[in-house]
Amino acid sequence: MTGCLPAAILWLGLARCATGSEPVALRVENLTVPPSSGPLMHVLIANRGKARYEGKVDVSVPEGWRLNRTRLRVRLRPGETRRLDFAIERALDNRRNRYRVAVVAEGGGRRVERTQEVVCASAPYFQPRIDGKATEWDDAIPVSFVTRGKRTTIRTYWNHDAFCVLVEVQEEDLSTRRRKPDEKIDAVQLAIARSGTATPSRPRARAERHEFLPVASFSWLRRSRCYRLLGPGARLVTATQERDLDGLECRDVALAVRCRKDVTTYECAIPFRLMPEIKPSEGREFFFSVLVHDPDGTGLREWGEAAGLWPWQRNPLAWCRWRGDSRGQAPPFDSRTEWGLCSSRH
Repeated sequence: MTGCLPAAILWLGLARCATGSEPVALRVENLTVPPSSGPLMHVLIANRGKARYEGKVDVSVPEGWRLNRTRLRVRLRPGETRRLDFAIERALDNRRNRYRVAVVAEGGGRRVERTQEVVCASAPYFQPRIDGKATEWDDAIPVSFVTRGKRTTIRTYWNHDAFCVLVEVQEEDLSTRRRKPDEKIDAVQLAIARSGTATPSRPRARAERHEFLPVASFSWLRRSRCYRLLGPGARLVTATQERDLDGLECRDVALAVRCRKDVTTYECAIPFRLMPEIKPSEGREFFFSVLVHDPDGTGLREWGEAAGLWPWQRNPLAWCRWRGDSRGQAPPFDSRTEWGLCSSRH
């Protein structure tokens, strides 16, 4: 065990105690199928105060959309979080995959507002060649975010054999190997877990997620490799330890990495047999998230932050450390954001 554990415990305590200045917090979840197919929109409301909260929640959607209702009354116990359902009766998909949704909660003489650009986070059915090229990914649904001026785009597919991921990282420079023991390297870190799980707060608890780490190499002596950092059943204290990657390579994951101009493309196919609890079927919902390690540029990029997770949802047990990562003092956001499998993009 390393010296990271006391800091981890401190951060967990801060996360539990943080209340913020607003009586409630709001978040709209990712859509897990295209909006035009009429899914449910889920709005989370959390009572951050010490008293019971009673009020109403109003939702505004893009022009041309229609919900089965736009207002719900809520009653929340102190500390309670509730998931509110709004059925999408009519909607339009767009190529940009960004949908502006505004939520307002009024209660106890206070008004809380939040506006989000919600995405459809879903993988259409297809089996791409894993060659590091993005030519077969036009029908995948792009999920993009910008960190300190640099764009990251995530695209996913699924088939009965594998969950396929393409991450395009815009960056200035690429570090592919360590020359010194403490030198940082570029990589993307992937977390996958079945729907309904939660990140525990105790280091001795068992993990319920899978973590994979594709790392680039363009040397003829050393190919790009994917490492398996964690699997369900492992003690989460592992996440706090800065481990060396030697011995963690997962040859079952097909991986190709390609660098053109200022964009590095990571393409991989993770067999579902490595994740037996994630059943490959249309309509399947699960949790998926991405960290991008860009030590020579933006540092750590987090999809969880871009997806609108709350500030107190940082958790040192949500992602594994490894020797050469780009993590700073603050723990990353939780590794559980909503994702799904759909039949097609349309």
